[in-house]
Amino acid sequence: MGQRVGLVLAGGGARGAYELGALSVLLPVLEERDELPCIFVGTSVGAINAASVAATRHLPAAQAVSRELARWREVDRSAVIRPILSRLPLTALRFAGGLLGVPGVRLPSLLDPAPLEQNLARWIDWDQLHENVESGTVRALSVVATAASTGRAVSFVEGKFEDTAHRSHIIDYVPARIEQIHVRASAAIPILFPPVEITRPAEARGWYVDGATRLNTPIKPAIDLGAQRLVVIGTGSLLPPPTHPGRHDAPQPDFGASAVQLLQGALADPLIEDMRKLGEINSFYTGVSATPGALRERSANGQARYRRIPYIFVAPRRSGAIAKLAARIFHERYGGLKALRSPDLAGLSRLLGTDSPTHGELLSYLLFDPEFIQALIRMGRADARAWLQAPPGIEEPWQVEPLDAFTNTGRAEA
Repeated sequence: MGQRVGLVLAGGGARGAYELGALSVLLPVLEERDELPCIFVGTSVGAINAASVAATRHLPAAQAVSRELARWREVDRSAVIRPILSRLPLTALRFAGGLLGVPGVRLPSLLDPAPLEQNLARWIDWDQLHENVESGTVRALSVVATAASTGRAVSFVEGKFEDTAHRSHIIDYVPARIEQIHVRASAAIPILFPPVEITRPAEARGWYVDGATRLNTPIKPAIDLGAQRLVVIGTGSLLPPPTHPGRHDAPQPDFGASAVQLLQGALADPLIEDMRKLGEINSFYTGVSATPGALRERSANGQARYRRIPYIFVAPRRSGAIAKLAARIFHERYGGLKALRSPDLAGLSRLLGTDSPTHGELLSYLLFDPEFIQALIRMGRADARAWLQAPPGIEEPWQVEPLDAFTNTGRAEA
């Protein structure tokens, strides 16, 4: 292989199935070009997918993605969280005890992800993962979590470091033997899932929550770890939502409407900004339009010169596409009397605000439903094909120029 390729996977709960759908199309194509990723970086569910794909990196791409798709197709709610209704009395007691200040009584989270902890041991071949790193098949694996005490983004890395990683002022890089505890910490969604305590390595001992709260799409860690090209899979559209000119008055937001604003701010918005910034840096600092003044400014400030990073970026082509899909499938499978099929999910749906326009957005993160998973895989595959079939650029299928947010595929116009 020529240049080192990094794979960057965003957070998004159940939306992680979309990432595997996209990779099932991209990885065989990249294998034919001798451009398979060797650096894997993920946050939240992206950390689970990154570790799992890294553990199958030694296999032919078609065989690897077949295994990954089979794993996702067996995922349902019981594989991730315990039944909500069974925990309701204990949850209520703990909440009340916390309010009353009862010593030692508190509510760590709304949901119990104990099944996820058990299944991670089965879903990912951890021994093979470490062997792939030791053999050099995987240059580096990084999972990003957020330190609960400081709010700092922490990248746990197994594999080779670049000097730039040690000099970062934004992210703490910690050498570690990646185990399921690090992946669980990266996926510990605040409020929904409890924080996770990491005890090894000792210098990073502490409690951690979802890495998406600070760094949902970890592009910088991939570059810092030596990636010279990037494959980025996002679960939020690059296209802006429909505009609503005029006043901003509306009914009082419910829990769901408030929560979705937090999710959008933590998950979707940074991804859009990071991808646009990557293209702008390619053009302004490293492309034919790079100005001597800009280069001198970085040199004068003691900053390393920017590198030109060609990239592939796959994300939903329509704003709200995954949310609409989640809302439709939920209505078809659990609407009305069909809620008796899963009182647990119906209760969670009501908590998220059933009649709210944001209902589908929130539901899509937690709808671990086989039909939804299958539909996400199909959507990811279709969007990956759309990228590959876009008008040819200079380095097809790689792009250097900034993304055009108003084209159907996100690709810059030829």
